[in-house]
Amino acid sequence: MNRNGTRTLRLTSMAVVAITIMIGALKSAGTGSFSAFGVENISAICPLGYLETAFASRDVMPHLLISFLVIAVLTALLGRVFCGWVCPIPLVRKLLVNKIDEGQSASTKDSSQDGSPQPVLKEGEAAEVAGFQEGPAAKKKSSSGLIILGVTLGTSAICGFPVFCLICPIGLVFATLFALMRLIHFNEPTMDLIVFPAIVIIELVLLKKWCSQLCPVGTLLSIFSRFNRSLVPTVDRSLCLEAGTENKCQRCRSACSFDIDIKTGLGTGGISDCTKCRECADNCPVQAIRFPWR
Repeated sequence: MNRNGTRTLRLTSMAVVAITIMIGALKSAGTGSFSAFGVENISAICPLGYLETAFASRDVMPHLLISFLVIAVLTALLGRVFCGWVCPIPLVRKLLVNKIDEGQSASTKDSSQDGSPQPVLKEGEAAEVAGFQEGPAAKKKSSSGLIILGVTLGTSAICGFPVFCLICPIGLVFATLFALMRLIHFNEPTMDLIVFPAIVIIELVLLKKWCSQLCPVGTLLSIFSRFNRSLVPTVDRSLCLEAGTENKCQRCRSACSFDIDIKTGLGTGGISDCTKCRECADNCPVQAIRFPWR
């Protein structure tokens, strides 16, 4: 699939999910949003929201723990698919700055300090290196996300309520839509229509690396996806321009907003950060990247 086709499909997927949630609200079906959702007696909660609530209340809440574990297992099986295909933030970013993903702010550096091409690892080896043998840059990037996640849970424990939920851009997107619905259907204008979008704009426009470095939801999902072994981007060495040659391509790494180097495992992003967006595959000039189910 070409790059525009994949991006259109991703945006469509995000829009369908958002529209489904809005229809549920209009029909009073009680489906909720990503913060808390369910149908009839089946309910679930955002995994980060669960941890925040558990820390705030100092209670495990077994009925919500089940949904937390289900999301953890699904993420371990599929990786961070939620971030690449379901989360509404890339859709909002597209509307704000005409970009679906963050993209690389600077040109990709060579994989090695001396600029020499690095060997393309065998199938599965790049995933293991990127996921478990991170370099200093990757560790620093991972640490920043873990620190924010720790602060998020710590403030919930101290304040007695989920503090981050007040500024979570995912929740604020749906809160804005719900406020807009109240305005249209009940003629109830509120400050929500000004405050919530303003916070989202600040987070996505000013904090340009929100998704890749700052989002605690993404950091939590990355912890689960360290166990992911399916749909992992894999390089076909028989096609790759760098395999067995002196060529330096780097198109796949440059296209990745998380700076994952699936060929050498030396990028600042680990394979657990992969959102299965397929930007690397769609930007490969020789179609050497695939996402096998194994």
